[in-house]
Amino acid sequence: MIQIPDETLLIIQRHFHSLILKRAGAFIEEHNTALPELAPLLTSQERQTWFPIPGMYGGFNYWLEGEGEQSRLVTESWSRVAEGSGQRHEITVDGTRLVEVGFV
Repeated sequence: MIQIPDETLLIIQRHFHSLILKRAGAFIEEHNTALPELAPLLTSQERQTWFPIPGMYGGFNYWLEGEGEQSRLVTESWSRVAEGSGQRHEITVDGTRLVEVGFV
């Protein structure tokens, strides 16, 4: 089980939701898709989770790294129909940082 303070996890989740809306907000709105919660990652046997986005032909693969207040969420997102659309971000309580582009 991963140990992350509730407040830390909620801040990271807010940043994650902002990133999802920035990259795929139109699809989220169009399909009235609920955004993913991060709390289940704390107790899941699976270390990575996939969040598909209807209409995007892709979505977000994401996982937590580290523990405590220094934890971060790593996410990779892409659209299968848009070559080079892959983006990898690292998200901490301090915000979201783009670390790689162009894969997929």
